[in-house]
Amino acid sequence: MPVRQEQTMNASAQPEHGWGAMPLPEIRTVDDLRGALSRYGFPGDRERFEDELAAAIGAAPTNDFEGAAAVVRAYRHRVHIRNSPEIMAALEEERAGGSGT
Repeated sequence: MPVRQEQTMNASAQPEHGWGAMPLPEIRTVDDLRGALSRYGFPGDRERFEDELAAAIGAAPTNDFEGAAAVVRAYRHRVHIRNSPEIMAALEEERAGGSGT
């Protein structure tokens, strides 16, 4: 008689409320970053990334892609921020007006 395994993963990577820890995606290439932004980024990040990257590449001299590299670094950092429960909790608290200095 076959043994049926019960699924233990939720359908969503995020709990219904609050920011749960999500596994940090491996980002080694621009394509990895695109995938991470689509799955783990803030809303609209993937589209803004593509626009900013295209603009940086289009404006770059043919021997200097530092502007494009800066765009890639910035959006990779956004994925890391989005995957930090501590940072997301602090952002949520700030948005809710929890820090009244």
